[in-house]
Amino acid sequence: MTEKELKVMAEGKRLGIGSKEFLQRHNDIMRMADGAQQNGGKPDGTGSEDGNA
Repeated sequence: MTEKELKVMAEGKRLGIGSKEFLQRHNDIMRMADGAQQNGGKPDGTGSEDGNA
């Protein structure tokens, strides 16, 4: 294996790719992204950076 491949593997292990916790974090992030898209790009749906519409 090359040094680059070893680094990629080590980073994957550090992040816990494939673990239950990693998948849960991924799903949480995807839910937040979907919500932001449905709310005009803002998590709170105001369309305002500071939450005051």
